[in-house]
Amino acid sequence: MTEPSGEANTLEFKAEQRRSVLLFFATFACVYLVYGFQWTEASPLTDPQSAWAATKFSVALMAILLSHEMAHYWVAKAHGFALSLPSFLPFPAAFGTFGAIIRLRSLPKSRTALLEMGAAGPLAGFAVALIAIAAGLPGTIEHPVPELVWDPAILDVLRAPVPTPTTFEVWITRFGEWTGAAVGPTELPLMILANPPIMDLLGEWVLGAPPSRYASLDPLATAGWVGCLLTAINLIPIGQLDGGHILNALAPRYAPWVSKILIGVALAAGVVWTGWAFWAVLLCVLGAWESLPVPRKPPITMRAKVITAITVVAFWLSFMPSPIEIEGFDLADLNWTTVNGEPISPEIQQDLKAALAERLDPGHSER
Repeated sequence: MTEPSGEANTLEFKAEQRRSVLLFFATFACVYLVYGFQWTEASPLTDPQSAWAATKFSVALMAILLSHEMAHYWVAKAHGFALSLPSFLPFPAAFGTFGAIIRLRSLPKSRTALLEMGAAGPLAGFAVALIAIAAGLPGTIEHPVPELVWDPAILDVLRAPVPTPTTFEVWITRFGEWTGAAVGPTELPLMILANPPIMDLLGEWVLGAPPSRYASLDPLATAGWVGCLLTAINLIPIGQLDGGHILNALAPRYAPWVSKILIGVALAAGVVWTGWAFWAVLLCVLGAWESLPVPRKPPITMRAKVITAITVVAFWLSFMPSPIEIEGFDLADLNWTTVNGEPISPEIQQDLKAALAERLDPGHSER
């Protein structure tokens, strides 16, 4: 009976390996394509500059994710309990991935084991994110206002008749006003990435000043920013998030109550950044807001307490109350350039001003 069981386990592990590797490369490709097409001005399949930017971002971000998940895996193995191999999750928007998931196959044998397994992933991912930010910051390009590549279709849109808004569009506008993301009729909504504290500190060291609100980050620094966001989210002490594992190991009696309270706080914090409410709902749907059962004895070791202190510092350095903000910019105030990076011609600037004036006052051109 032992030999067949061993053979079955080996075959199952090899199948899991193939699945994990396949998902890794699928996610890598998705990150590459999403960044190339959505975050650069050209196609990463045909333009060398776009391809190089997408390569830097995808390599750095996947290194952050891989180090995070494998740190969980190896520390759990060192403590004598089992995890599955990571399953990376491609996502065709935002940054190209939804992160990765890893499943417990056996419960931790002690509170120290749970704590060190939970802390290992965020600390490893944060370390790689820190390297990516430091390496990418020298490529920061500062702008007094956001810089965008000009598209002639903008004039066509401004000159087109304004349709009567549907009921759905009215509600979307009201929701935008409620969340502070509403924009005017001649404004363009742009996504602004907040600086995590570690980026401000490294900016002072590398550049002499933190990157400004409208700075263009190098793809490596952008990947490091995503790594900080994932680190901060994972370290929130809720349920089966890494921070939840740490709190559960430290105070198993109170962890379930803290988890419930913080789910409510996250839902309310959706007013500040809708992402907090999204993650709170997702955790509830997945049942991941509930803490794992953990043995009360033996107590955690001094080494685990030191790791906890380091993890708190990592959380503080990576946390952003509102990681992504939507700000509306009047089209006339933006820094418009050609594909080659040169300012648009005075004629186009004049056409833009005329189209904006007509948009605000349809009778303007007739007077």
